[in-house]
Amino acid sequence: MFIERLTVSPLVRLGIGVGFLGAYTTFSTFGYEVITLLQGGSLLTAALYTASSIFVGFTGVALGVGLARLI
Repeated sequence: MFIERLTVSPLVRLGIGVGFLGAYTTFSTFGYEVITLLQGGSLLTAALYTASSIFVGFTGVALGVGLARLI
């Protein structure tokens, strides 16, 4: 596997494997679901899903930043 052949520390490999690739697949799934809803004619559901996903994502970031500042 490519990630195992990298000559970097295990933590960097973990960051690439879990962080970058995990984010990529999560975003790809989100995009796929929105496109599927749109193709199915569910414009309102697609719009609500997109807006709520963005809202929940930013809320999670804000809570994480707030908690990190408390520590």
